Amino acid sequence: MLERLFIHDLALVERAEVVFAPGLNVVTGETGTGKSLLVQAIDLLVGGRGDADAVRAGAKAAVVEGEFRLEGRAAARVSAELESWGHVRDADTLIVRREVHAGGRSRASVNQSPVTLAALRQLGEILVDLHGQHEHQSLLRADAGLETLDRLAGLEAERDRFASALADWKSAAAELERLRGALLGYAERREFLSAARRELDEAALRPGEDESLRIEAARLQHADRLREWVSGAHERLSESEHSAAAQIGVAARALAHAAELDPALADMLGTLEEARIATEETGRLLSGYLADLEADPESLEAIEARRETIARLQRKYRRDVPALIAWRDEIATQIDEAENGEAALTRASSDVTRAREACLDVGRALSRRRRKAAGEWTAKLSRELAPLGFVHARLEFAVESPEGRASEPASTGLDEVAMRFSANSGETPRPLRKVASGGELSRIMLALKTALEAQDPVDLLLFDEVDSGIGGAVAQAVGERLRRLSRQRQLVCVTHLPMIAAIASHHLCVSKHAAGGRTVARFEVVEGDARVEELSRMLAGERVTETTRRQARELLGESNLKSALR
Repeated sequence: MLERLFIHDLALVERAEVVFAPGLNVVTGETGTGKSLLVQAIDLLVGGRGDADAVRAGAKAAVVEGEFRLEGRAAARVSAELESWGHVRDADTLIVRREVHAGGRSRASVNQSPVTLAALRQLGEILVDLHGQHEHQSLLRADAGLETLDRLAGLEAERDRFASALADWKSAAAELERLRGALLGYAERREFLSAARRELDEAALRPGEDESLRIEAARLQHADRLREWVSGAHERLSESEHSAAAQIGVAARALAHAAELDPALADMLGTLEEARIATEETGRLLSGYLADLEADPESLEAIEARRETIARLQRKYRRDVPALIAWRDEIATQIDEAENGEAALTRASSDVTRAREACLDVGRALSRRRRKAAGEWTAKLSRELAPLGFVHARLEFAVESPEGRASEPASTGLDEVAMRFSANSGETPRPLRKVASGGELSRIMLALKTALEAQDPVDLLLFDEVDSGIGGAVAQAVGERLRRLSRQRQLVCVTHLPMIAAIASHHLCVSKHAAGGRTVARFEVVEGDARVEELSRMLAGERVTETTRRQARELLGESNLKSALR
């Protein structure tokens, strides 16, 4: 839900803060006061085109900032979208900002993090659905027919099954291509890989072997010096008359005599005993080390030969020992695959065929469901359009399955779905863009949104021109549908009809004023007597009388009564 909209230096708006409420919000004002600026501001927030002409004369940039409160499905969808960008939503409020500079540059941010306009448009499709002039109509997007039909018919689960089957098909096809590439690569490098495998098999490298060989080679190379140093240490610890072990023994006996006179010294005897044991154990270990330490030219020669073998393999194949061991396993896999290449290709090709047929079966079943639903909803929507001023209109879903879609299907299925419209009986339905005006498109979308109602995933709907060229019973029917939709989600409706303005739960009025020699537009919430005055103006124009005020109060009273009954 959009809670606040901040506008700065956008066309006639110098600075404005517009507050919205849940339910139906209406925007009214005299012709030319700038009601469309509100639509333009929200359109900029959701990635609409930002022209330098939109910047207020003399200003450096136009800035629009929207504060959205997220709940339920919208919150989950926004979180998923932000995560796909690498962002995390850490609150229930989302701040979207858009700047359009006088030089033509445009910048956007979400929760103070810069985003591209493409990303902003993706997010905007989750936050807001705009319906008004042709450039604002989500109804005219290329995928609108298919998305709308699937939601009306509840086909999302079948579509997900198709997407899963398509993913399996693509995975099987990718494995087949990988196998073909591997076999082709093996054929070109057969001799090299076979020789490398033989060489690595013969080498039988072990993890960590190069390091252990380096240490052993160093020990054998320096055996004489090691013997000299270790012998000296061994003698000083335990072999000579004045060795450390002997001196500790003398110290222990002296301390024992002292402890007989002062028991406080007894605890130190334990420490000396530990030192004696440690010294003797170290001497024993050094004695064993010396017994095993020999200058062994043959062993050293074998170790150096082994080290040279490892070094040669590393130089030749440009890999360290762990990589050589892993590569040997990779080569073995490639050779095994190649030896069973034809059988593997046959199996992989069969897997692709099965996955393709399974996917197309799901796709054909989905197409049948769509065609059936298209016939049912064409009739339902044509009936729904009648009260909205389209007595003889026909809105149909044309489901087509082009030949090429079976070989390269989209994740949505094998079909293309177009919405076609004819306003009068006997006319052939044609694409919406070619036959419907902005006001007609808005009323068609109102009919679709009413039919979708709880299934619609977007929380904010913006209608501009929905009441263009209508009145009487049609206006009443439009108002009833707006009221009905507003129980499920937030609506913003730009209107010039008092009977629609009267049913709103929140009424904004746009006006123009002269300030400092310039014209500025202002947005104000009207309540109580101010709302009565605005409805009176809408009823009578400039000649507001007590009669028109009474009519305005009656409209408000009737609207409140109908709301209470519902």
